[in-house]
Amino acid sequence: MNKLVGIGLIGAGAYGLIQLLRMKNVSDSISTKLVNPRVHKVSLSGLTFRTEVSINNPTRDSITVTKPVVTLTTNGKLLTQSASENKTITIEPLNVTQIDTIELTLGWTVIGTFVVGILKKIPEIIQAHNAGKPTNMAEALGIPMEMTFSTYANGIFYQSTPEKIL
Repeated sequence: MNKLVGIGLIGAGAYGLIQLLRMKNVSDSISTKLVNPRVHKVSLSGLTFRTEVSINNPTRDSITVTKPVVTLTTNGKLLTQSASENKTITIEPLNVTQIDTIELTLGWTVIGTFVVGILKKIPEIIQAHNAGKPTNMAEALGIPMEMTFSTYANGIFYQSTPEKIL
């Protein structure tokens, strides 16, 4: 009986190790891209940004993730965070998967902390807005921003390292 339990534990451990190696392979190989980032609306609550995410999985393994929670920070201080949703998405093998719209609202109180710097750059911001490219407008603002996301991948929590976006 003890041998059966030992063999069962070794088998379960081997299966778990193989699954972790497959997830590692997928995480090393996939690439993500923001699709159509835009200012969605300006309201009394602040500026609302929206974007979709495209995930390219060139591996032969699939992975199931929850819809990621995106967090924007500046110098380590929280600016805004997307709403969490208990929605699972399967990243299919050898395929590009689209994740639903992710919405971030940057409140006026947060924007107010950057008012002095923004006021000095109004001509550059207007010029960038007239050019119609969101990246030009973000560069004109000159606010250092980092983005992280957190999700569950096959039931295991994952949080990305902060990535500078401005």
